[in-house]
Amino acid sequence: MRDDGGRSPVGGRTGGPRIREPEPLLPIMKLALANWVRPEGLARRELVLGSTEGESWEVVELDAASADAAWRVLPLMDGRRTLMGIATEARLSLTRVSWVARELYQRAVLVQTGGLRVDALTYYEHLRSLASVARRRWGASPMSPHGSWTEETSRRLTLGYLLESHHLVAAISSHREAVVAAQATERGKALLREGLSREASRLIGLKRLLLAAGLTEEELEQATPLSSMLALIEHLRWLGTEDALSYAACMGVGMREPDEGDDGDLREWVEPFADSGPLSATEQARIRQRLITCCRLTMAHHRELISFYGPESGPRVFTGE
Repeated sequence: MRDDGGRSPVGGRTGGPRIREPEPLLPIMKLALANWVRPEGLARRELVLGSTEGESWEVVELDAASADAAWRVLPLMDGRRTLMGIATEARLSLTRVSWVARELYQRAVLVQTGGLRVDALTYYEHLRSLASVARRRWGASPMSPHGSWTEETSRRLTLGYLLESHHLVAAISSHREAVVAAQATERGKALLREGLSREASRLIGLKRLLLAAGLTEEELEQATPLSSMLALIEHLRWLGTEDALSYAACMGVGMREPDEGDDGDLREWVEPFADSGPLSATEQARIRQRLITCCRLTMAHHRELISFYGPESGPRVFTGE
C-alpha cells in the first residue's frame, strides 16, 4: 500500500500509463547521493544536477506533499545506512522512505552502493536518467537543439540525416526478429511485431521523402551508411541475438536525446523490463555498460554526420569511397 497519497514525490517526468507498478526497494538497500548532485543546491534545499564545474543540467522538482519527507531522508542517504535504518532514524514509515528513495533512484539522484537486486522496471527508469546524465557529461549532441541541429540547418545535412535514418530503419528487421522470439510473453511479442510494422511504414515514408527531395533511385542504391552508423547497426544486431534486455534499453533509451519527449512507441521497450524479474548486480552492470556503449556510438554517429554532410558542398550521398 502506498504511503504517499497516490502521488509521486518527484515531478517533471512524463510518460505513458504504467504497465505495472514497480516493486519497492529492498529494506536493506543502501543508497547515496550521486556525484552529479551539486552540494550548493542541497544547501538551498534544491536538487540540482550538474558537473562539478560548469552549468547545471537540471533541477529535480519535488512534489509539495512529499518534499518534507524527501529532505528529511536525503541527508541520511550516505551509502552506509539501510532504508530500514533511515526510516527509524527519520521517524517515518518504511513504506514512505522506500517510496521517496525509489523515485529519486529512478531519477538518478540516488545510486545504490550495496549491489543488491533491483526490480527491472525500476532499473529501466534509472537507466533513462543515467543515459541523460551521461550525455550531458559528454556535452550536447551535435544533433540536439543545443548543437548544430537548428532551424538554419543546411539542406544537405537534412538530407544526410534522413538518408542515415533510412539506413538504420532498413536494417531493423535484421536484428529485431531475434528479439521478438526472445520475449517472455505473447503480449511482448505482439508489441514488437507492431513496432516492426511501424518501422516498415516509416521506411517507405523516408524513401518517399528522399526521392521528393531530389535523390534518385540510383543514388539510394549506391548510398552506404557512414562507418559510425554501421558500428551502431552491428552493435544492435549483436545485442538482438545475445541480450534482448540490453537491446530494449538501447532502443528505448540509448537512441533518444535527453530532452526528447516520450511517445507511445516506447511502450514496446518498457514491456521486456516489466516482464522481467529482479535484476542482480551483475545483470544491472551488463545492461548499463551496453547501454552506455550504444549512447557513445550514437553520439559518434552524430559527429560523423555533421562532419560529412554538414558542409554546404560535397557528395549528395556517402558511398564509402
